[in-house]
Amino acid sequence: MTGSPHETFGAMLLMGFLVLWWFSAIKARDRARDVASSFCERQGWQLLDQTVALSSMRPVRVEDRLQWRRRYRFDFSPDGGQRRGGELTLLGHRLERITADFDNGQLIE
Repeated sequence: MTGSPHETFGAMLLMGFLVLWWFSAIKARDRARDVASSFCERQGWQLLDQTVALSSMRPVRVEDRLQWRRRYRFDFSPDGGQRRGGELTLLGHRLERITADFDNGQLIE
């Protein structure tokens, strides 16, 4: 048995929303990887594993619009031997903050 037209429309609307959200998430992850790679390159470091990992995501209101604030973790090596961690925050697809962890503190750009 098939559902009513309202149920079908609702399901299609939900699927469309999920597809748009999925593409936005992929675009944000690619942006985060590019930002982390450029940051490491400017410092003379190596981005390890050439990847970033989403650590948190939440909606925030900016100028009466909802946007996603996403935090990503990445690993880098300043000298080819040590493994260090970094974190970056994107609001939508715009970089808000990027940090790198060191024994004597953090480098913030």
